[in-house]
Amino acid sequence: MNLLNIDSMLRYLYNEMSAEESQSFMRMINGNAAMMEQFAEMKEGMDLLNSLLLSPSPRSVDRIMAYAAV
Repeated sequence: MNLLNIDSMLRYLYNEMSAEESQSFMRMINGNAAMMEQFAEMKEGMDLLNSLLLSPSPRSVDRIMAYAAV
């Protein structure tokens, strides 16, 4: 997988392509099983990251608030 394809996949996943580019990209990967597999893995990873609920520790919040009060 070359960097250009990876860049295109990321641009598509982050909605950074025009509608025309998106259609062209999907045509390109639909015709290539290896690229489709790589894209599916990237999308799954992105979906997993987006599903995580992250919050700072209480200690971090306290430190930020103490710094802001100065």
